Amino acid sequence: MARLFYGLQVLVDVHVDPDLLVAYVPEENLLAPDGPNKGRFDHPYLSFLFYGMDGAGDYIPIKQLWEKYNRPRHEVPPIDEDA
Repeated sequence: MARLFYGLQVLVDVHVDPDLLVAYVPEENLLAPDGPNKGRFDHPYLSFLFYGMDGAGDYIPIKQLWEKYNRPRHEVPPIDEDA
């Protein structure tokens, strides 16, 4: 019986490897970060896949992505400066 492999296509930071734009990473090789990584990340596909960043520094995916993965659009509420 054939074994199924699950993984993700990930964007590669052009500062890490300028010749590699997208890589397939098997699920068993994915690691969760210890904490948020809000450092610099540059990639030519960012403007096609994301609207920009929210107030928390997270990328806001385009409508097609959050609909494809059946995820609600998450937005950080604005800070109420009158409170």
